[in-house]
Amino acid sequence: MVVGVCLEYLPPYSPNLNPIEEAFSQIKAFIHRNEDVMTSGDGIVFDMYMAMSIIAPADAAGFFTHGGYF
Repeated sequence: MVVGVCLEYLPPYSPNLNPIEEAFSQIKAFIHRNEDVMTSGDGIVFDMYMAMSIIAPADAAGFFTHGGYF
């Protein structure tokens, strides 16, 4: 510890424990299951909003818990 800074080492990168990778996986699964809805012509921004809106706060908390952050 030098000048009040504590160096904390991180574990090696592991995509299966990264919360954003789990969220992307859930979004991609939604897109594959609802391909007909995603190509209905509402626009890519709206389609992505719909895909991302399926992630509930409890899901997000679970992603972090699974990754060992809490």
